[in-house]
Amino acid sequence: MAITIQQANIEAIQAEKAAEDFYLGLAFKFRAEPEVAAFWQQFATEEAKHAEWLKDMIGHLDKQELEKPVNTQTEQMIYKIGLLSVEKLLASVHDLEDAFKIATSLENGETNTVFCFLINNFEVDGHIRDFLLAQLAQHISRLSTNLPLPCRNPTSRQAISAL
Repeated sequence: MAITIQQANIEAIQAEKAAEDFYLGLAFKFRAEPEVAAFWQQFATEEAKHAEWLKDMIGHLDKQELEKPVNTQTEQMIYKIGLLSVEKLLASVHDLEDAFKIATSLENGETNTVFCFLINNFEVDGHIRDFLLAQLAQHISRLSTNLPLPCRNPTSRQAISAL
């Protein structure tokens, strides 16, 4: 049975909440480094906003629209999102470089692809759609640009251990 727009949205919201939990976990793991912990906390806050945007968007769709199936590519991405385990991801973080690599993979992976698919196809207000896509692009770029200055190269990140 094909995944519907409504199911895709529910899965995307759950994925945003999982990303929020991951970033909260990173903030905790790096609590000995207040700037780094604050950096991850900000990402968690943004993931919560993404989930809210998805909830708001789905509220504007009618029942007929919600029951339409997503395309096969999106369905496959949703399946992959469902395989992610926050606990396993956090357990694999031993230093800031591990955290950075995982976060980069998450931010450039299936979750944001599904988020973009939903926004591009179902946000009826073009201004809101452009705003949300711009917010997502800024969110992803902040991973590199907002990391505390002493942590911007791999060697420095490897020297900062997770608790």
